[in-house]
Amino acid sequence: MKELSLVMPFYNEEQIAANIIETTISELKQSKIEFELICVNNGSSDNTELILADLQKRHKEIKILKINKNQGYGWGIITGLNAATGSYIGYTDGDGQVAVKDIVGVLDSLKERNYDICKGKRVIRGDGLQRKIASFGYNFGFNVLFSTNFGDINAKPKIMKRECLRKMNLQSKDWFIDSEILIKAKKLNYKVGEVKVEFSGRKTGKSNIKSTTAFEFIKNALKAKLK
Repeated sequence: MKELSLVMPFYNEEQIAANIIETTISELKQSKIEFELICVNNGSSDNTELILADLQKRHKEIKILKINKNQGYGWGIITGLNAATGSYIGYTDGDGQVAVKDIVGVLDSLKERNYDICKGKRVIRGDGLQRKIASFGYNFGFNVLFSTNFGDINAKPKIMKRECLRKMNLQSKDWFIDSEILIKAKKLNYKVGEVKVEFSGRKTGKSNIKSTTAFEFIKNALKAKLK
């Protein structure tokens, strides 16, 4: 069994997929981590599929999963997590905005402090003032609604013990997947840690977050509260 299964979803990321994957594999190898990298082609219509297939020929650590039609960010994550075999299972975005060294830092912190789940907390952000304000508002509202004290709900990477994933039975196909994990972590009395990470602006490609995402978050949060 590998130590770490890392899920990385890609949706039309032909411009950056190769660089991100190569960098991730190099860093994890340097850190002496036994890993599998689960690359989820989440319904891409560009050349992402061909790029992933070419990389797999050169790196035995890569496992590719293909979703024919994009059903949402969360479904890509869940599909990857369900295929993971590692002792620790986690995910990060395939857009290069989270430094690979921070993936290693989150995993190290999880093991050293015996967290059930450990995640990033963005302290340096390069995604613009509007996104920062929206994130602050959502974090504040989430913590009030669910009586939690998380610093950054949607930050990645998120890594957890294998048994935690099985008990959570994740369902969110959209961007609410991060919130669902933390809501269920609280209900299951999991010990959750947060580690400071850097979050850079996109160097290429475009964000897949839509203007309606904020309303989607709010709707899903209220629905989860009423369950």
